[in-house]
Amino acid sequence: MKKVTKKLQEFIDSISNVVDTTKEGLEDVPQSYVSKIDGSYLTFVGLENDLNYLLKNGITEQIQNWNNEKGNSSNIGFNPTEKKWYGWSHRAIFGFGIGSECKKGMCGFKAGTKSDFSEQQLRWYGDTDMDETYKINATVKEITKDGVEGVLVEYDYNDKVPNEATRGTHREEFEPYPKTFGKGEWTAKTLEEAKVMAIDFAKGVS
Repeated sequence: MKKVTKKLQEFIDSISNVVDTTKEGLEDVPQSYVSKIDGSYLTFVGLENDLNYLLKNGITEQIQNWNNEKGNSSNIGFNPTEKKWYGWSHRAIFGFGIGSECKKGMCGFKAGTKSDFSEQQLRWYGDTDMDETYKINATVKEITKDGVEGVLVEYDYNDKVPNEATRGTHREEFEPYPKTFGKGEWTAKTLEEAKVMAIDFAKGVS
């Protein structure tokens, strides 16, 4: 196991508290680090090097869960040097500051109109942003299904898809419109708006 550096341990001590997790049935890892801000989970004691990514990205303040819900993992935090809010999951991490833009196709993009939503679903289910896709003849249309308005994405698998059983098959995916539309494409003009972008990104990659 790689030794924990003094710098990393001091950083961890500055942002977290140690709590007992044996009551959760985790006798092999009886203690965990949780954020001092909201008690959200960071890592188990003994796995301190897992938090190197925070230090590496300069995320030293306001480390928390986006909705401050106890028991969830930390997924947003602030880099005071860059003046950026970061959002992350186990899959990706990214920082947002004043002037950051949210555009179509980005994680965290929230459709602002029905047209945006249709395009977003076609991009997702039709793999239109991928360099190589196994889906062809992808189309999207607005429909009402069981009294719910939304979009229907249809596509076919081509003959190159690795799963031979799906070759030539036709698929349909229905997605209802969101109860509340987002901002569409927009630019963060304040740090509070940058925080919103970080939250949306964290949700998008979770």
